[in-house]
Amino acid sequence: MASIESRMTGLESRMTTGFDLVDSRFALLESSMTAGFVSLHSRVSALESTVALDANLVAFRRETLSNFDGVYKNFDRLETEYQALTAAVKRIEEQHDSEN
Repeated sequence: MASIESRMTGLESRMTTGFDLVDSRFALLESSMTAGFVSLHSRVSALESTVALDANLVAFRRETLSNFDGVYKNFDRLETEYQALTAAVKRIEEQHDSEN
């Protein structure tokens, strides 16, 4: 009977050691996976902020281009007015020259 008890005690000891080893491996795996998920989360967060920044830049570019369109329209209008004023001044000068 003593021999069975000693064998059982030895088996229990080996099983406890084996389970402790498995537990330590799971703890190591858990810490490794946690570090991996933290790294992945930081990469995804950086990507999300980059996408948001790209969207803001696209909106800014569109707004800037529409402002330039407005400026070019004003330049066209001013050029037309300049040509009209130049023609009017030329007519006035010709009229003044013909009177003298």
